[in-house]
Amino acid sequence: MRSIMRVLLISLLIGNIFANPADAPKQEFRGVWLSTVANIDWPEDKYDSEAKKQADLIKYLDTLKVNGINAVVFQVRPACDAMYNSPYEPWSYWFSGTQGEGPAADSLWDPLTFAVEEAHKRGMELHAWVNPYRAVHKPAMIDSSFYLDESHVAKTHPEWILKFNSVYILDPGQEAVRNYIRRVFMDIVCRYDIDGIHMDDYFYPYSGVENEDSLTFEKESRGFEDINDWRRDNINLLVQTVSDSIDEVKPWVKWGISPFGIYRPNVPEGIEGFDAWSVLYCDPLAWLQAGSVDYITPQCYWPFGGGQDYGKLIPYWSALAKKYKRHFYPGQALYRAGSDKFPEGEIARQVRLNREIDGCQGSIYFTANNFFQNPKNTIDTLKEDLYANKALWPVFSHQKGKALKEPVVFSERMGDEEVMLTWDVNPEAWAYVVYRSKTQQDLGKSGSSIHDIATNGKGNYLDLTNEQWFYAVTALNNYKLESRVAHVIYDFVAPLKPVFDTEVKAYFVPFVWEKHPQAETYHIQVATDKDFSFIVYEERLLDRNRLNKKLPKAYTYYWRVKADNTNDWSPIWTFKR
Repeated sequence: MRSIMRVLLISLLIGNIFANPADAPKQEFRGVWLSTVANIDWPEDKYDSEAKKQADLIKYLDTLKVNGINAVVFQVRPACDAMYNSPYEPWSYWFSGTQGEGPAADSLWDPLTFAVEEAHKRGMELHAWVNPYRAVHKPAMIDSSFYLDESHVAKTHPEWILKFNSVYILDPGQEAVRNYIRRVFMDIVCRYDIDGIHMDDYFYPYSGVENEDSLTFEKESRGFEDINDWRRDNINLLVQTVSDSIDEVKPWVKWGISPFGIYRPNVPEGIEGFDAWSVLYCDPLAWLQAGSVDYITPQCYWPFGGGQDYGKLIPYWSALAKKYKRHFYPGQALYRAGSDKFPEGEIARQVRLNREIDGCQGSIYFTANNFFQNPKNTIDTLKEDLYANKALWPVFSHQKGKALKEPVVFSERMGDEEVMLTWDVNPEAWAYVVYRSKTQQDLGKSGSSIHDIATNGKGNYLDLTNEQWFYAVTALNNYKLESRVAHVIYDFVAPLKPVFDTEVKAYFVPFVWEKHPQAETYHIQVATDKDFSFIVYEERLLDRNRLNKKLPKAYTYYWRVKADNTNDWSPIWTFKR
């Protein structure tokens, strides 16, 4: 024993302890816009091969997952065109370089189907991002046959088009236009296994409207006398009809909108900037009051301080969303993180404020390609600190369905490096959450114990590990509401004291563990490293599940215990002296 203590005194622990990631909410929406207009993110080049486009899309999804993102907002309708196989609108110019030309004739590839399946494989939601009104992105190119196909709505229905110097849009005041947009949106909802549909901030143009829609107002005023109120109601009608249509067929599909980040100048007090209410005619407050959206994502693309103070905008929007029982995920300007206007740590400060404010449940970043750039170490901070733990999706209070029954889960160690979990599959489950922890008490209670999200539909999960863990599993319904926690039955001794990762100040260290059925003896080991290369105490005890031991202070210890009628050691617990 004296020689063991001598080894203990000369062996210095240099910090190899179990990680304690930054405290984070268990449920948090962590979204990213994946832009396709003008090939901002994807495809990298519209002339790339299908194989290259698929590989690049997978690269995005892999990168986003490893950095803690759990939702991808994929732009599938940039300008009354399609990044998917649409029966109503032509393939996008930004997909192939010629509008109307999609994948090869002998190809069955659909980018949206592919994106949904690959995102789900990685335990991420996929929201289809649609631009409601923009018809022609660059009118100067309208006469180019490769830019605008004969089947495009600007050519098949010129009477629906409002023309401005910088953009052509569908006329929001026409009932036929609203019906057309609803039909396009609902085709996506019905045919694709998306988790949400997301509309951006392009309503009436940023350049402003004069009298371009005066004839429509004259024909379809619906009793309005003020054309400005009528324009806002045009937008509100579309938002409501899409909401109602989704609820009829797939009420679990989330319906969100990302308006401009400022509601009106001086709202809240001191805020300066563009008046989206009177220029774009978008009224997010009306949508919240009507309950016609599930979440809003105002694009709060500014830093703390100044006339567009992030620190003022977030509490304002949060309070509104909370009042009307809807979710708020602010848009954050990741693309500005490397600029002079954003000091180092700005995005991290914003995330921390989001978490502090009641009524804010996450955020969405613009745009995806910035995750490859790590401006001012922002991505490293997300990955290694703020998003070090996985997170589930916030569940709406107004729409969540019925929780599924918890699964019955079994575990089996497959050699030294693998543990297989198995359960019966519920066909109504969207996915299963696999929890893993050194302690039973943590399982299912915090994001720190979320190990993975199993979406393979096979009712099993293979964990590649040579360590011993406690496991639990929950089932998620389509609304992402969890079942009760199903703890996995284990065949090893469960440690109780000293509590995992705590400090013991008492003169003697109390070691306590659960009694194991039919066990007659227990084998305990205490070491100064988790590989047990430096064992400082070891003993076999007859029919006892507790002991007190004096150990030198100023060290971090690891301990484990095993019953004589089991093959496996307990999970390794650590404590400090």
